[in-house]
Amino acid sequence: MRSTTKVILLLALLISLPNLPILAGGLGSDKLLWEANQLFRDYKDSEALEKYEQVLANDPLQMEALCKASLVSGRIGNRFSDDTSKGIYFKKAFAFAERAVAAEPAKAEPNYVMALALSYLCHTASLKVRMEQMVQVKYHLDAALASDPEHAASWHLLGRLKYKLANLSFAERTASKLFNISQLPVETNEQAIEAIKKSIELAPSNLLYYYDLARVQREVNQKTECVTTLQKALDQKLITTEDLELNRKCKVLLQEVMNVRS
Repeated sequence: MRSTTKVILLLALLISLPNLPILAGGLGSDKLLWEANQLFRDYKDSEALEKYEQVLANDPLQMEALCKASLVSGRIGNRFSDDTSKGIYFKKAFAFAERAVAAEPAKAEPNYVMALALSYLCHTASLKVRMEQMVQVKYHLDAALASDPEHAASWHLLGRLKYKLANLSFAERTASKLFNISQLPVETNEQAIEAIKKSIELAPSNLLYYYDLARVQREVNQKTECVTTLQKALDQKLITTEDLELNRKCKVLLQEVMNVRS
């Protein structure tokens, strides 16, 4: 009875302490991770990244922190207009993803964040490196979907990659031949559309997926389908500030498509 009372008192004391020491896998790390995830969901990316880095300082293989630190680093970098600032955060995204894949090479989420980090790096890479990285993006997306065929984010990124590969510039096609990048797959716009549709099927409330599908449909002159996609997007519930911005973009795109049709 005395031992039970002691345990209860100890637990009460631990809960009441506001500043627990951060121990790997302990209550302090759990609290930090929870706080980081709240910031992540609110798109407060700089603050979230700082929290994830604190978690990882004490538990370097905390998989959720590694993957989300990679995601927020990419999101931060994508907001900069200059390549130097972009590159700093894109490299951070890659470094976190690299650690995640090294720890769990067959799991879906580490492979997805690696594919996304590599796709970000493509924005600032030389032509040759960019073509090589696209091969690696495809490799990691294939690995992610082999692990989890219902990983919506991987289907979305795969659709974007397929669209890019189906519409390579003359310089990119020449480079792929010149540098003998034979692993570069041949894709079509139809395959890109199907992959993004799959992501919507798996995550029907994600506005980004609708927006990207509509953009591809517009580019391949599927105007009626594009309008339908945008109308479905505008029916979705808005939750985050990012949703509000995507909703605005969908409205603008819908107006542009309707003006072309009229």
